Amino acid sequence: MLNVLHLIYLALTWILWLYSLLIVIDAIMSWLPMLSNSVVGKFLDKIVNPYLNLFRRGPFAKLAYSTGIDVSPIIALFILYFIQNYVLVWIFNLLLRIIG
Repeated sequence: MLNVLHLIYLALTWILWLYSLLIVIDAIMSWLPMLSNSVVGKFLDKIVNPYLNLFRRGPFAKLAYSTGIDVSPIIALFILYFIQNYVLVWIFNLLLRIIG
């Protein structure tokens, strides 16, 4: 049972790492219009933008409109980092105490 939990933990951390990488690639591609308008750029937008749009509201939207700097990828990466390195570890430590 412990091996299964460990594999689930590794899979979830890998998925979060991959999604973080996609966010970074999408942010870099947004600087170059020919890349962001390509098939790969549009595909990445469909994957990444629903999550980034959560952070493009309220004061962050005002900041983006006034300065032209979109901070939503940075905030999204911080949240994913927090989930990966603290929340998942806490949940799986709790599960290990309950099971083992």
